[in-house]
Amino acid sequence: MINRPYGQHWKGHKGFRVIEGNDVYNHRFGGQEWNAPKCRLCGEDLHQILCFDLKDDRLSELRTSKLEELPLTSCLNCSTLWEPQLFQLNPTTKSVTVLIQNDKEKWIQDEEGKITVPLPYAKFKLIDMLEEDIPVNEDAYYDAFDLFGQEYICRVLGAPLYVNKPNDISCPICNHDMQYVSSITHDFEVDLVSVVDLFLGEMIIYFYFCKECLTLKTEIQGT
Repeated sequence: MINRPYGQHWKGHKGFRVIEGNDVYNHRFGGQEWNAPKCRLCGEDLHQILCFDLKDDRLSELRTSKLEELPLTSCLNCSTLWEPQLFQLNPTTKSVTVLIQNDKEKWIQDEEGKITVPLPYAKFKLIDMLEEDIPVNEDAYYDAFDLFGQEYICRVLGAPLYVNKPNDISCPICNHDMQYVSSITHDFEVDLVSVVDLFLGEMIIYFYFCKECLTLKTEIQGT
C-alpha cells in the first residue's frame, strides 16, 4: 500500500547517507555562514545543522538558479522543534527568517544540557545508500531503521524513512508540493559527529524544501 512507510514503490529511490569526512563539495555540519534568526521561544540563534552544496550533481533535483547551497536549520534547545516550522531562505543576504513556529509545550533545555550555538564546524560527505537502507518491504524497513542513527546521522534524497508517511507536504505559502530533502537522527550510544556531543532524543527531524518560495519546512516523528 502506498500509504505505508515501506514498499516496492521506494525501490528506485536511492539517496545518500551523509557522514563525516572530506568531499569535493562543501557539504558541512555546523558553522554559521547563514545569518540565523533568534528562536521565538528560547531566544537562542537557530542551529545550522547541515548545509548542502548544490553544485553537487547528486543533489540536482534540489537545485535552483536562486540558491547555491541549502542550509538545514532549527533550534535544538527547546520544544519549538517538536512542532512543524517554516523558514524563509534569502540567498542574497544569506539569511534565514522564521515564518512559522507554533510551540505548545514551552520547554527549554537547561543550561547544562544545551547544545552549543553555533554548532562546531565539520566537513561531511555523501555516500551511496546501501541496499539495506531502502525500505522496499517490512523487513527492510526495520533493518534500515536499525542502521539510521547508528551508522550515519543523515539521509538525503531517496526513500524517506518515515515512522508514519505524512498525508500532506504542501508548501503553506504557495501550496506546491514541497521536495523531501533530508532526515536526521542520532542515537546517544554512538558518536557520529566528532566535534560535538549530539543526541536528538528518540525522534527523526525531516526537512522539506519549496523551490518556488525558497522555504524550508521541518517536521519530526518519534521513533
